[in-house]
Amino acid sequence: MGKVLHLLHITWVFLLATGVGAADVKLSSLFQDHMVLQREKPIKIWGWSDVGDKVVVSLGGNSTSAVSDATGKWMVTLPAMPGGGPHELIVRGAETITVRDVLIGEVWVCSGQSNMSYCIMRFRNCAEQIPTMKYPQIRHFKLAHVDCTRPQEDAQGAWAVCSPDTVARFTATGFYFGLELHKALGTPVGLINSSVGGTTIEQWTDVATLEANPDNEPYVERRRTAMEAETPELRQAYQKSIKDYLSLVGVNPSVIIGDREDAFLKPDLSDAAWKPITLPRSWGSGVVWVAREVELPRNMIGKELTLRLGAVNKEEITYWNGIRIGSQLFYRDGSIHKVPATLVKGPKNILSVRCTAYRGGGISDGQSLSSADGQSISLAGDGWKYRVYASEPAFPKELVRGAGGGLYNGMIHPLIPYTIRGVIWYQGEYNTGRAYQYRKQFPEMIQAWRKHWGQGDLPFYFVQLANFKAKQTAPAMKGEHGWPLLRESQMAALSLPNVEQACIIDIGELGVHPRNIHPSNKRDVGKRLALVARDKIYGEDLVSSGPMYDSMTIKGSKVIVKFKSVGSGLMTGGVRSRYDHTIIPLPAHPEGTGVAGFTIAGDDGRFVFANARIIGKDSVEVWSDYVPKPVHVRFAWHRNPLHNLYSREKLPASPFRTDKGDLAELKKRQ
Repeated sequence: MGKVLHLLHITWVFLLATGVGAADVKLSSLFQDHMVLQREKPIKIWGWSDVGDKVVVSLGGNSTSAVSDATGKWMVTLPAMPGGGPHELIVRGAETITVRDVLIGEVWVCSGQSNMSYCIMRFRNCAEQIPTMKYPQIRHFKLAHVDCTRPQEDAQGAWAVCSPDTVARFTATGFYFGLELHKALGTPVGLINSSVGGTTIEQWTDVATLEANPDNEPYVERRRTAMEAETPELRQAYQKSIKDYLSLVGVNPSVIIGDREDAFLKPDLSDAAWKPITLPRSWGSGVVWVAREVELPRNMIGKELTLRLGAVNKEEITYWNGIRIGSQLFYRDGSIHKVPATLVKGPKNILSVRCTAYRGGGISDGQSLSSADGQSISLAGDGWKYRVYASEPAFPKELVRGAGGGLYNGMIHPLIPYTIRGVIWYQGEYNTGRAYQYRKQFPEMIQAWRKHWGQGDLPFYFVQLANFKAKQTAPAMKGEHGWPLLRESQMAALSLPNVEQACIIDIGELGVHPRNIHPSNKRDVGKRLALVARDKIYGEDLVSSGPMYDSMTIKGSKVIVKFKSVGSGLMTGGVRSRYDHTIIPLPAHPEGTGVAGFTIAGDDGRFVFANARIIGKDSVEVWSDYVPKPVHVRFAWHRNPLHNLYSREKLPASPFRTDKGDLAELKKRQ
């Protein structure tokens, strides 16, 4: 899957277990200022201290105690509390820890790959709403990317309160899900974002579950290789480099911590630490400052200026004579800032730019400064200097990434047993090459997470893969069944209790941008997930699922397909535009041409486009003159299928097929 923009993109193949100094009391990193705890359920709180120490924990008038075990770990369970706050969580042992601004509300884990990981700023239509995103009761905990061979005891991340200053880094899918819940319930919402782009389900599954399924052997073997590559020297050196990096940038490299970088805002460029650089230029990951002297002609002094920096990969904050004049959250559109006339006071000026890079960075060419009356000077090429503030440690080449269980160990295990309401999951794109196996792997992972969390059949709501690549033009795909087969395999998990799906087969890029695997309309993805939660958990009695296949009956040369979950009935519909997925009912069509997306086959297994029309509230009649004796029907069976079938509640019908198997034989004929 495409490269992903992380809050903190660091892969930790191994971390030492949490260390606690003598007489220290330490909370799990999940328990920080601004956190949200789950309402109306017993609350687990844990941490570490010296062996045998007594720890007393108090919250909202409730208090309980525990004694640390032989490993130094302690855990308490506080009584369930109603939604509200803020409260203080107080932990007393050899010392006292106070966690402030604690809210009680709904807590959801948001997991998967880049369509969950990608943040608000990644999408223009989402980023445009940032100035309005003032929701202090929505909180977000972003875990650092930790991929390791052994289960880790503590999470690496931080809580943030939703505001225009912070929300750009929130998971877009998770934010819109949480926003819908917050508006509907009027309660605080906590989003724990444990997601990494370009990852497989095998990486998110615990090792014992992986090893029990022979289909996972390649990932189990990769884990063995990773463990064999570990040496104490590698472990210690890499861990030290990670700690050093974090000490400089914290969990969010895009944010300047206190006054640590004040010397870079208006730097002394005669300092030998600043090295000459010519733009354009690329560099590695981390935080790099670039700066230059800007000498203005007399006729530009005292005027508002327009600064064009070109594209900065990935983020930047720009200063003029030490005063911040703007920032760019995502490099694709380039950086253009205004320099107010009040700051343009003389001929000699210092321009400095803080560049934050993930998976490599740099600046393109084309830097310039201009005024409204047509005056312009070039800033491209020579004249710049740079200084590295923090360089993200390189992953040791001796080690193995992507091993089975690595992300479970580093990013799920440390969360357990934090009390939560449920999980939302958006993943599968990276498993389309092994799509048939996913129908077993996905339910196994869900069941394993529930077992380890120990909170019963936790609600687990997933996003079915969106439409992707070029629009369907033929009834069959010449053997390329991975994408629709993965959707079908996702639906196999619906047999488990409290597992539901949000179908977004209509939310992809409509063939306009056929290679965009990341649908821009995360708002409706979040809304559809929230609709399920509001219906299934929060008692609103809503229609939360679109039509789903129920049964088929062959009547002569026609097939009657019956759907369930049709709400008020079936209809044909379409979306309004690329970013506005308001469903518009379509006018009635002539008989046989009303419903798109059906194909039909006889016993030879050769599928052709079919005519289809809605009959009654819940059924569609399907036929083709080329298939006089139909045997099987498929609907929306394509990466980017023809599709216009909805419930009257404007939720799309899910893809399906009536033929079975992994399609290995069909590849020879299609």
